[in-house]
Amino acid sequence: MKRSFKYTFLTAFLALAFVFGSMEGMELFWAVKEKEILSDSGRTVVESPVLTWQGQYDNEKAEAVDNTDMERYMLTAEQIEEAITGWNNRTSETVHSPVEGQISMEEAIQSGENWLESMELKEKGEETDTHFVNAVLGIPKQQESSGQNGLTEQMEPYCSFWTVQFSGEGMNAVLYINAVTGKVWGAEVDLYRNLPDEVSIEKLETFVKLAGLQKNDAGILYDSDGTRAFLEVSESGLCAETEFQHRQKGYFDLTYYGHNYADEDLYYNEYVVITYKLTATEE
Repeated sequence: MKRSFKYTFLTAFLALAFVFGSMEGMELFWAVKEKEILSDSGRTVVESPVLTWQGQYDNEKAEAVDNTDMERYMLTAEQIEEAITGWNNRTSETVHSPVEGQISMEEAIQSGENWLESMELKEKGEETDTHFVNAVLGIPKQQESSGQNGLTEQMEPYCSFWTVQFSGEGMNAVLYINAVTGKVWGAEVDLYRNLPDEVSIEKLETFVKLAGLQKNDAGILYDSDGTRAFLEVSESGLCAETEFQHRQKGYFDLTYYGHNYADEDLYYNEYVVITYKLTATEE
């Protein structure tokens, strides 16, 4: 009786194993077949162009940040240089959704607003109209390299940047925020009011500090006409730079455009363009 029961149990177990094994085998077969059909029809299998974060969480920095839930992750100097070089040399961008380890759109917008305030670029007061316009997360487009499955090679999450735009009556800003650190590593700012007269070294140093980096003890370098300044970043192959340009082309205050565009008070004869960015010294 016991022997018969053992044989029955063994037979049932083997039958179940065969059924489940056949199901898994069929799923694998159809998955491979689907890729072949898509390839033959001119379509490709699309997956996220970015890997999920595998690095180290920086608890110390996270605790030091007040009034934010934004996670802070540690990047090596080599990783920062890789991200900066890839972004500066991009020819286009591939838009994607955030993956694990990357900040959300809301966090990117908050980071941008904090940066504008720290750089004293955000209009103050209750009547300020500086507002968020749009935000896009993208990875710098590079030459496609196919892996074993014929898919484009995925990039590291720290290579992605949020492009966030803010606008107001007296200012328009486009910020490039690293998707892992949440730091602004590049900016293009147009000022239409309270125009500065020259490059601000103090603000270049603030830009480096807000980027989570430290300036080198070496002095500031200027170009021949004094419109660009350079500052070496400590313990890295990076350099921070700012460029200052006066533009003579007139600008209408779009808040009132159409209401009375001929009003001289609403028309600016000149404006200033200021850029901040990090570059690798080997670029």
